[in-house]
Amino acid sequence: MHLVEFMAITLGMIWLVSMAFIWVVVYRPVKDLIAGTHRVANGDLNYRLPVRSNDELNDLAAAFNKMTAEVADAHAEIEERVRRKTAELAQANRSLMASEKMASIGKLAATVAHEVNNPLFGILTYARLTFKQVEKGPAGAARTEMMENLNIIERESKRCGDIMRNLLTFARQAPSHREPNDLNTLIERAVVLVRHKAELLGIELRRRLAADLPPVSCDPGQIQQVVLVLLVNATEAMPHGGKLDVATEYDSGGGQARMRVRDTGQGIRPEVLPQIFEPFFTTKEDQQRTGLGLAVARSIVEQHGGEITVESAPGKGTEFVVTLPATKPAAAAVNHDRRGAVVKA
Repeated sequence: MHLVEFMAITLGMIWLVSMAFIWVVVYRPVKDLIAGTHRVANGDLNYRLPVRSNDELNDLAAAFNKMTAEVADAHAEIEERVRRKTAELAQANRSLMASEKMASIGKLAATVAHEVNNPLFGILTYARLTFKQVEKGPAGAARTEMMENLNIIERESKRCGDIMRNLLTFARQAPSHREPNDLNTLIERAVVLVRHKAELLGIELRRRLAADLPPVSCDPGQIQQVVLVLLVNATEAMPHGGKLDVATEYDSGGGQARMRVRDTGQGIRPEVLPQIFEPFFTTKEDQQRTGLGLAVARSIVEQHGGEITVESAPGKGTEFVVTLPATKPAAAAVNHDRRGAVVKA
């Protein structure tokens, strides 16, 4: 009986010692290795396994630590290279932007010099002619010619002023006084200015103005200028008559007021369409044109937080769409000319 108890105690002690040995020598190092592998896999490259002895598992831990250190060094080197390359790309981008700005300024300066030089040369030429005629003494025919010269000087001087004013507006340096305005009213004012020209050209001018259009916060003079530019361009696109539609609508989802100006003119060629908003670009043969109308219009609309787009095709007319942020919807105004019916000028 004592022998059996002794054997049981002995086996129990052997089992406990074996378990402790396996725990210390095998299980704990393997567990540490697994935990370290997960930490390194999650990005903790500074983690190191404890090395407690000189057996094979601890050799594996030392190799693991060496490998992790090499990976950390490689990762740090890669990050440093990425940082340097990012800094180099940022510097290259800044240099490129500066070069593009200088090129744009140079191109704009050359274009402005060319545009302003033409009327200035005319002013100088006719001023000299008038001066010589004044020296000779104004006679009947000479006086008439002098008056014509002075008219030319006046017109060309105004043209220089128009170029400078449009440039200031295009550069967003013109003062802007914004307040809630009725877009329909601004359209009506612009229509009055082009109605006579439209009648002379045989153009049917039609308005479809939404009655529930809320006010837009804008400079009324600038927005009216945008409308006028679009209407004038539309009438000039139909020298032999056509139809000109002006419509407004409210996008309740986007909180925007939208104006559409569509003509049945000759349309715009696809290769020209991307350039129509560029400063000084014009396809008109009239030498008095500055080519700033649409550029200034887009600048004004964007300055007001809006957008202007165009769709056109040769022989199918052109449609400009101007979108402006609107204030909260207002109650429908009683206006018999703005209930969605077609009103002819």
